[in-house]
This record gives sequence, C-alpha cells and structure tokens, in this order.
Amino acid sequence: MTQPWRTLVLVYPVLDARYGSGLGRKRARRVMARDERAAVTAVIESLPATILTWSDALATLDPLDVVQVRRPIGSLSSSGGGRWWVGPREVRPELTEVAETGASYDSVFALWPGDPNVPQCGWGCTLGPSDATFGAGFSSISTDHWRTLATDPDPAQGYIHEWLHQVEAVYRARGLSEAELPSLHDAGDFTSARDPSEAPFGASYAEYHDGGARTWSPWYADWMTGRLVRLDGGGGSGVVGLTAERWGRRDDERDGRA
Repeated sequence: MTQPWRTLVLVYPVLDARYGSGLGRKRARRVMARDERAAVTAVIESLPATILTWSDALATLDPLDVVQVRRPIGSLSSSGGGRWWVGPREVRPELTEVAETGASYDSVFALWPGDPNVPQCGWGCTLGPSDATFGAGFSSISTDHWRTLATDPDPAQGYIHEWLHQVEAVYRARGLSEAELPSLHDAGDFTSARDPSEAPFGASYAEYHDGGARTWSPWYADWMTGRLVRLDGGGGSGVVGLTAERWGRRDDERDGRA
C-alpha cells in the first residue's frame, strides 16, 4: 500500500528581510527570476512521481499543493553560527491560514530566493514535525541552486533528501533505530542488497556518487525500500531501511495499533 504524504509547498518569490539585532541588524533582498521560479517549480511538480518510483510505490506526495505567496519574506531566523534561514516563524502566517480552513499536512516545503551576501544554514534545512508547523515536517530551501538543475543527473535529489529528513524524524519517533534505518548522511557505510550489476555496483553509495555518477538516487531508493547492506558486515542480518511494514507504522499509530 502506498503511503501518501500530504504536502504543502510555499513559494516565496520575494525576499525583503530584516535579520540580526541591535547595531548588527541588516537587510536581505532578492527577487526570484522568472526562469528560476519555473525551474524549481518543475522539479517540485516531479517529486510525487519520482518518490513513487524510487520507493517502489511505497510512498508518494499526495496531494501536492503548491502556493505562490504574494507577500515577501520579511525576516530571517538564526540557525546558529552566524547563519540564517527561513524557518517556521517566517511561514507561520500562511500555515495559520491553512490551519484555519481545517486542512492539515504531513510535510511542508518553503522555497525562497537567498541573498548571496547572507550565510545560509545549508543547501536546505529540515525539522521534524512540531507544533510550530501544526504537526508537519518542515524543509526550507533557498532557490539559489536553480541554474544547476539543468545539468544535475537527478534534479529532484536535493529536494528528496530534505523530505527524507522529515521521514526520518517521523520514524525515529516511532521507534526505528539507526541499526534499522540509518542516518541519511551514512551513505559511505553501505552498499546495496541488489545485484552487483546494478548501481552502486558493489561499492558504497558515496563512492558511486563521488566517482562520477553525481547522484544519490540508488541510496535514497534502497533507503526507502529496505535494501541496504553494511559494508563492514556489522549490525546483524536484519533488514536495513524502510520496508512496507515500517512505512505502515505511521498508520498503525494513527489507528491506535502502535
């Protein structure tokens, strides 16, 4: 059974934000170019089908509601270390409007144009479900990378990475250990249970990516389908990754069977 993740994407074309405090308070400004907005929107719209394929139909984003927000982003939140991001505080007005309609989502993305003069938290930053986002996971992605999408072998991979961090948080809360579901950043410790004639061809996923493939798609696909094998042989003989049964634990909890 396919797990549907109700997903809301908030696209903010205009950044006109104050950040910092006191004498160090500054302003960040940028507007998405038309081609930029088209490029990232096309990738977002591809996510349901890509996730369905990579997960062997175990999960998808459904519905996928994309909202072009008219108001500019008016502030940035600190992510620590002198870095900044569009966090739950910045998107709270739109999330409140959604909640007031009675709608709810499992997953929220915020896309926004970064100011090149402002250090960002990362390519994207993600939080698990919280009250700040009305129980949804939250990923914030600046669209500065948009020109690289044309040459990326899998343009959706960065977006799926951030979404999988949301997924990881959900299943950690449901009791899955790192022995059962590794951190998304442990690709160098694993290879695939698939035939060695398939990617990553018996190597680690990190070696496959760094060796010229430039894609993490085999890692994400096997992570979502329970086909991971530790290269050091540790961790026992149990299945590693998400299986149909493990994906279903979200429904078990909702139905009171956990």
